[in-house]
Amino acid sequence: MKRIVFLLCIINTFLYSQDYYQVDLDPTGVSQLSIFQDSITSLEVGDEIGIFDANGLTNSGDCSSQTAELLVGAGVWSGEQLELVSIGSIDNCAFGGFQLPGFVSGHPVFIKIYRASQGVEYTATATYSAGTGTFGDLFMAVSELELE
Repeated sequence: MKRIVFLLCIINTFLYSQDYYQVDLDPTGVSQLSIFQDSITSLEVGDEIGIFDANGLTNSGDCSSQTAELLVGAGVWSGEQLELVSIGSIDNCAFGGFQLPGFVSGHPVFIKIYRASQGVEYTATATYSAGTGTFGDLFMAVSELELE
């Protein structure tokens, strides 16, 4: 029985592997939860979800305030509710410290979908059942996505 469970876990890992969106940020202690509800009809099993800040803070360890589009959270849709945690930036420059990369509170959330079955990336417009669609909310719940 243990071998069967182990094999199912290995197969599941390959089926829902995340290859396209890879978050390359260290945790800062600032985060935001995004819940993608199972009511979403536009996603296919295996679609990768990327959460972006179009002007996220990208520098680390200094106070240069560099910004660019930044992937701050990602996951793979399995057809069931998906909880993703996005990484927020830190700015301690006013206190003689430094900055760490991540989303900036108050910026709009941008969502992209990579459909592996087609090899195509889509931008998505979200319908929120909770939250405002900006970084800094306690959490956001996405009830539907329109792929463009």
